[in-house]
Amino acid sequence: MPKIRSLVATLVVGAAAALTAPVAAEAADQPVVNWAHSDFGNDYGTLLVSATAADGVSAITAHILTSDARQEVATVDAFALRSGTAADGVWASTPIVLDDLGAYSVDVEVTDTDGTHVRQDGIGELYYAMFTYFDNVSLNRTSTTYDKRTVTMRGTLLGRRPGSGVVEPVAGARVYVLGTLNFVEVTTKPDGTFAGTVEIVYESEDVWADYGLTQPMHTRAQSEPVRVTVSPRPVRVSVNLDKAKLTRGESLTATGQITWKVAGVWTPLAGVEAFVSICSSTDQNSCDYVESVTTDADGRFSYTTTPSGDGYIGVTHVQYTPDGAVDPYVKPGFGQSRLFTVRQPSAFTSFYGGRYDQGRIGVYGNFAFTGGRSPAHFEIKLQYSANGVDGWRTHTTFTDQYSFEVTGVDMPGAVYWRAVYPGDTGFLKTVSEVVAIPAL
Repeated sequence: MPKIRSLVATLVVGAAAALTAPVAAEAADQPVVNWAHSDFGNDYGTLLVSATAADGVSAITAHILTSDARQEVATVDAFALRSGTAADGVWASTPIVLDDLGAYSVDVEVTDTDGTHVRQDGIGELYYAMFTYFDNVSLNRTSTTYDKRTVTMRGTLLGRRPGSGVVEPVAGARVYVLGTLNFVEVTTKPDGTFAGTVEIVYESEDVWADYGLTQPMHTRAQSEPVRVTVSPRPVRVSVNLDKAKLTRGESLTATGQITWKVAGVWTPLAGVEAFVSICSSTDQNSCDYVESVTTDADGRFSYTTTPSGDGYIGVTHVQYTPDGAVDPYVKPGFGQSRLFTVRQPSAFTSFYGGRYDQGRIGVYGNFAFTGGRSPAHFEIKLQYSANGVDGWRTHTTFTDQYSFEVTGVDMPGAVYWRAVYPGDTGFLKTVSEVVAIPAL
């Protein structure tokens, strides 16, 4: 068998010859063989020869020899100009048919139209290899599910012999069927067919077959990739509240259920985590995670909190793979409650009055929103009544004043005073203590 040399080595030898030979040719003013190698783009059994001759090339003869013993196995003298000109061109031989695959050494003789003849031994290499390729490659499915996570690729590995162009199955070859993470090695049958199954682990990934020089003098082959996508099980999350309005400091309980669709039926997800968030709006991006709870046998959960302000309860369910990645086979689910409103407290921190200058009445007070939140604007109504029980009439309205007073009120009879904050959206109504002022 001929000694096999790599294609890279062949190209290096050819390149070196191309750089050094023309210098000698100019000195001798004779034909030069620049390089010789297989026609890698078409047929490995065709020899390409680059030759330069000032008077034009008239004849080319190539001798094909074993690389180790340099025993000649074929001679070819039928060449046609492939590109360039007769003075500087690339010539292609007729297909060369040999008994054995291998890397053969090439000696080349060139004669120009003036009859000058040169021979350059070992100028190139005929990489006499079987061109392999995949045919009829297919997948049994291009979408995987929770229950069916694998795909099977089938196809045939064929080889086209150099020179003759005869196509035949490549038997006993190691073929790899690859996904993004997983792969399987299979061996082709006598008819060149193969089948390999891999598990799909990403939301979307390519699957292809690869034959990588596992047999001597065979070219590498890769099939076209086929995209596979995951069709995840949908998840549904419901969230309900025990109340929609509450006072600051009061607890709120959210309950709900997590289900997923199995064989077309919404089925409870038992013993899974429900990730609870407080959301400032209906946009999921406005949610801040606070705690996780576990569903019961019916997929139900409960969460109690004491919110400080208005918002929504959001619940997310995500399943993870053992390595901590989101499981592509289970679609993340999210549910959100209706809006809840926390009514903020307020208080009159002081309220008093009496008769002062010449018996005239003065009333004084201080007000605060004690929950830490306040509206943009608010009003305080200062009221009086003859009996301190009903019949209240508004004497003065203060706007956005936390401290307020009235003085010089001329009311000689007994009278009762109070201050009232009537409340607003999200803020509780507050009434001060009643101050009794006796008659003069």
